[in-house]
Amino acid sequence: MTTFRTLLGNRELRFPSPAGVMAILNVTPDSFSDGGLHASTDAAVAAALRFGAAGAALLDVGGESTRPRGTAYGGGAAEVSVEEELARVLPVVAGIRAGDPAVPISIDTRRTEVARKALDAGADVVNLVAGLDPPTDLLELVAERDAALVLGHMRGTPATTFEVSRFGPDVVAEVAHDLARARRRCLVAGIRPDQILLDPGLGFGKTAEQNFELLARLEEIGPDGAPIVLGASRKAFLGSVSGRPAAERLPESLAACAVAIERLRDRNPVLLRVHDVDETLRFVHVLGAATAAGRR
Repeated sequence: MTTFRTLLGNRELRFPSPAGVMAILNVTPDSFSDGGLHASTDAAVAAALRFGAAGAALLDVGGESTRPRGTAYGGGAAEVSVEEELARVLPVVAGIRAGDPAVPISIDTRRTEVARKALDAGADVVNLVAGLDPPTDLLELVAERDAALVLGHMRGTPATTFEVSRFGPDVVAEVAHDLARARRRCLVAGIRPDQILLDPGLGFGKTAEQNFELLARLEEIGPDGAPIVLGASRKAFLGSVSGRPAAERLPESLAACAVAIERLRDRNPVLLRVHDVDETLRFVHVLGAATAAGRR
């Protein structure tokens, strides 16, 4: 499956077979596994341009850690001011756009003001981790700009999600229902169906068992053809199986990617949101070559 989404400035978001790679670029000091790695603007821009040149489908720039409060991550991440978030992300988005006019960029933010200024600076997609109750003015902004929107499943906020999230016996059905309701709000606001991406929100307010259930039944969380974003990279539920710390969870992360690709094959375009960009690209290329050879 190879599909395309036309974004701002005639850029295209490509979903190659078997999956596209969404490169995480955290310009934060406190993200759960790579905080401080891209602390300077120059370092962040250089890494992003390298990811784009290597074949990443989308570069995801974030200036506020959404590490949730809970057993796995302790007190969670501290909230930053709008001014601090803007100071972190805008030079990076502008630098990437100046260095590569064609690569799609997403802004990982919960704030309309940050989203607006990032779109002004050259971003194409808003990645909303708290996507179940998107602000009306944010939906209006996305529709007005003809941008794309990632709706992440998280009940509550990063600080409260493990307190307020209570699921019945079928977590997948509940997540699908929540995302369908949020997606309808986007459609009513005028956002095109093909510009709405769905993310099951692995790790946010869900137990390890619930995360694995979602991973195993990904094809049930959205309608046929709806793009799916998988954000399993290095997350704590993977470590619950291996006992490895976040920085050592590449094999576990690739296994999650393989499951997602298999579950969504020929049904939904998929973006794998990952920290280990080069390794995941190589992994996906081998899967793609093998799949193509098997169909000849």
